[in-house]
Amino acid sequence: MSEAQQSSTIYENVVEFVENYLSLVYRRRVSDVSDMVWCPEWWQHAEAVARLDALWRAWEYFRLDGAAGISVWFLDHADPHMFELLDRHGPFTYCSVHGGHQDMLAPLPLKSPPPYLFGDPAVADHETGSDSARVTIYRDVVEFVEDYLSLVYRRRVSDVSDLVWCPQWWMHAEAVVRLNALWRAWELYRLHPATGLSIWFLDHADTHMTRLIDQRGPFEYCGTEKGHQGALPVDDGA
Repeated sequence: MSEAQQSSTIYENVVEFVENYLSLVYRRRVSDVSDMVWCPEWWQHAEAVARLDALWRAWEYFRLDGAAGISVWFLDHADPHMFELLDRHGPFTYCSVHGGHQDMLAPLPLKSPPPYLFGDPAVADHETGSDSARVTIYRDVVEFVEDYLSLVYRRRVSDVSDLVWCPQWWMHAEAVVRLNALWRAWELYRLHPATGLSIWFLDHADTHMTRLIDQRGPFEYCGTEKGHQGALPVDDGA
């Protein structure tokens, strides 16, 4: 937010918002024996910071609508974000209110693709008449996955967990298409400081990542330890 925008917000930053509003309003049973988890040091989790910062900015935006604003904020933003954060398979998997923060979720494991695989994005955009190479934060989908998504979207994707991941995601056509779309959507929504990243998470990232890391998804035979195991066979109906 700009200095002018900050001066017009109720809360100075996301920390103040979480401590003085969200934690008081959004009360849940997050004990170590409940189905929901919470980390008292939420600010140690990149995903929690990104989601809660987006949630704060959306709240500051919707509060200006005295009619249905806060209702929309709760239903379309707060509820789905908090569902992801409190979920036992989410970013607070190993943390708890009594045990505290447990720094055990590593970034999604990656193996970088060969340089020639994706070509020069500047050349590709020039050929298609796009000027996105001049305005994007990340040069291409590989840089986006390695420098942002894998660091923010941490999940327990070991070979014995319910979620799967392929370090060589770029060997899967579906993953390339989904993650490329996710990167381009991120570059678009980041330009909307009020609700952009909240919408990106909920309407794009959560859905795409749920499909990708599902055991029945494109990484079904792959794993973080055994690595890439080839693409899923195609059923030709024969």
